[in-house]
Amino acid sequence: MIVATENSSEKSKAAADFVGDGVGDQEEIYAAIKALPPVGGTVTLMEGVYDIRKVEGKQGGLIIDRSDVTLAGQGSATRLILGPNQNTNVIRIIGNGVGNITIRDLWVDQNRDQNPYNGADFHNISHGRFEYCGIKAFCAEPGGSCPEPNHGITIENCTVLNAQRLGIMLQGRDLRVVNNRLGNAMSDAVELLTGPGFVMGNYVEITGRTHVAVGSDAGNSMVMSNNVVHVREYGDLDIAFRSWADSERHVIANNIVVVDGGGRLGLAMDVRGFDTSVTGNVIRGHDREERLPLWLTGAGMAVTGNHFKNVELIVNDQTGTSRPVLIRGNVMENSGITHKAGNLIREFGS
Repeated sequence: MIVATENSSEKSKAAADFVGDGVGDQEEIYAAIKALPPVGGTVTLMEGVYDIRKVEGKQGGLIIDRSDVTLAGQGSATRLILGPNQNTNVIRIIGNGVGNITIRDLWVDQNRDQNPYNGADFHNISHGRFEYCGIKAFCAEPGGSCPEPNHGITIENCTVLNAQRLGIMLQGRDLRVVNNRLGNAMSDAVELLTGPGFVMGNYVEITGRTHVAVGSDAGNSMVMSNNVVHVREYGDLDIAFRSWADSERHVIANNIVVVDGGGRLGLAMDVRGFDTSVTGNVIRGHDREERLPLWLTGAGMAVTGNHFKNVELIVNDQTGTSRPVLIRGNVMENSGITHKAGNLIREFGS
């Protein structure tokens, strides 16, 4: 199915099965999704700016509530922008067992400056405070549950910016966030839950206030690799990479973290949980006098083969298990290790 909007080209409109009028274009996109055959298929969005509005009674503008759907645009020429005062997710994947969803080649803007979050909706209900995202996948409404989680969710080659809560938040099995451009978010630019999941090949550019660039929450078997987190001048980021307490089996590898002068980064990493490998990363703090902290509060982990410049590794095992924390074979330029708690095993000079 093909969808165009009011400011698409006349050629695109003529080829489309559905054409929006530039106001509430989620209606035509959803109609195209529903019109796919039972086996699924692809909805192609032609070039243009798609105005997305909140669907009454739903936590989303554009709702994907069936399996085996690909939503594909024309790259930055296809822009989904949340309208003012809608206070919802731009794209919401929902439904018991809904899976095999791919979203690709889109520009998604949650338009947080015109969608202020007041914290009132679903306060302290599971997921309720995190329903103001660019793209979100969770099988139920806030506070709900479902026997079968979402699965097989892929977000690729998208630009996701200006989220009031999270840029991309996915919960389920087999999650993939690959080769995207991600920007500011009041919570996380990208976060995965449950797992297994992959966050790979993304460029995260922080130019304003953001809590976490790349993170996991209550999830196991997560790979965060080959990403670049760049805090630009006036960027304000709390944590570049984070794994969650009591989680297991994380690989944080081959990433680059760089902070420009005038930018602020609170922590290079906050590594919690068990069985984590931190390897091949290049971490550079911009201030020689005030080293960039990297917290290691989990256990059963290895920190090897990284390049640290102006970084202080702080080993403070909060698990109480005394499992080893191995730090070995790293390049340490104006960097050091502070050992507060835990079974630290380190190579001399590392």
